[in-house]
Amino acid sequence: MLLACNRADTIDDHLYEYAKRMANILEAEPQQLLQVSLPPYPKITSLQQNIPTTTIKLTDFYGLKHCELYSLVAQRNTVLGRIQLPSTRYMYEAELINALQACLIETTDLQLQSKLTDWLTLKEKQRPKVWANLIQTSHEIKHSLATNTGFIYGTPSDGLNETKTALDYLIKLSTNNHSANAKLESQLKQLLDSPLPARMWHTQLLIGIQLDQLTSWLQNQASQLQCKSGKKNEKLDYLTNVFRLFFIEKIQPIAGQLNHYHYQLTSTFEELVNHPHLSPSFKQYIHTQHTLGFDEYSNAMTEHLRFWQELFKNCNISPQQI
Repeated sequence: MLLACNRADTIDDHLYEYAKRMANILEAEPQQLLQVSLPPYPKITSLQQNIPTTTIKLTDFYGLKHCELYSLVAQRNTVLGRIQLPSTRYMYEAELINALQACLIETTDLQLQSKLTDWLTLKEKQRPKVWANLIQTSHEIKHSLATNTGFIYGTPSDGLNETKTALDYLIKLSTNNHSANAKLESQLKQLLDSPLPARMWHTQLLIGIQLDQLTSWLQNQASQLQCKSGKKNEKLDYLTNVFRLFFIEKIQPIAGQLNHYHYQLTSTFEELVNHPHLSPSFKQYIHTQHTLGFDEYSNAMTEHLRFWQELFKNCNISPQQI
């Protein structure tokens, strides 16, 4: 009983009950609603930006003892930036650039200054690729954009504000050399814990495909929905009640919140889609889900409502009766 109560709050159950109740009233074979999944995320290997390893000579390394850069490079066994996790790599590279800048100021040896300038120029040139790897290949971001675990509820627990804050923070990292370790990791964790984009796109895919099915199914049942002058059509009365109880009171509110999330996050996703340092396949994935997927879902909602509006108009049913 508890399990049934919990599942009744989900959009897939609302659509299932909506279809089942209508089939029972019309004494027809119920529409077998299709299950949906988001398309697979692009392969990480295709998104990975190649960043050549930078090494320094041992004599140059010992010449850095007067700088914080010395201990930072020592952590990497005299190799600049050989780190696996995209977030850790980003933070290391940011600290490295800051340390190179500081060491330049602290160094009086002209030959070492020249080498520090070259290393700094190289690392600043590589920084956009390091950021792109953070955005495109982090497990947390992949999960946030492509997991198929669940749908939105249309409540604050969906995490709209937290998601927007996290994504906007990550985008801003592309224009500043920020290395706030704890904040970066906390924003990534937020995306992992509340993968709103994926749940939003999963929800719109489910509603779009299943409503398309139900609209076609209802059109095939049109012979039972004829309005005869002077005669009460009980099936239509019952069906109208199901439309109100399930579509108007349960499905449409979640769809309304879905629309709200979409518009609130559109500018953020447009920044990613238009960013020059991100891969075409990553941009296309976001564009397909956020823009094209939303259009298909919106069309399905429009067509379903149009069917009911025409039916109510033909049968002289006013909105107040619904």
